[in-house]
Amino acid sequence: MKYRCDLHVNGASRKLLLVAGLTETPEHLALKLAAFLLYWEHEPIVEASTKHPSLLGQEFTPDLVAFDETGAVKLWVECGKTALHKLGKLVRRYPDARIVVLRATEGEAKRFRTDIAAEIERHARIEIRAWPAADFKTWLGALRREKVEVYGEAGDNALNLVVNETAFAVHFGAF
Repeated sequence: MKYRCDLHVNGASRKLLLVAGLTETPEHLALKLAAFLLYWEHEPIVEASTKHPSLLGQEFTPDLVAFDETGAVKLWVECGKTALHKLGKLVRRYPDARIVVLRATEGEAKRFRTDIAAEIERHARIEIRAWPAADFKTWLGALRREKVEVYGEAGDNALNLVVNETAFAVHFGAF
């Protein structure tokens, strides 16, 4: 599965190719696209290489990452299910970075917040965002074809877009 995206957001245009890895589901790719749009202003990179100087020595890579002007990680985004030990390491390794987990439902996000609060010492540094109610299913439905066209506005917690002729006005909950 892959998405060839033509994105026209916040007055700028970008192209993005999302290709599913061996274990990636359509839901995971859909979350990655949403994260890319939510953090548009940070000029995120999808599938960053561990060869990047700021990621050298990492045993894992982010779903989405953005770097500051010095090349340091300023934003690390995980989409869907994420191991608690991974998040614990990220909090310690990147004390100045913003760490975000994007989940498909508010229920998943609430349960995950409870889990990380019990397991991770500085869990408050981890932002958890979630799609409201049935909006994620509609998002998946809009992404049923390989070619994806997006027009509109996006910010850290909201999308106001038209995606393949489907309108979205979504405010993401924070947990």
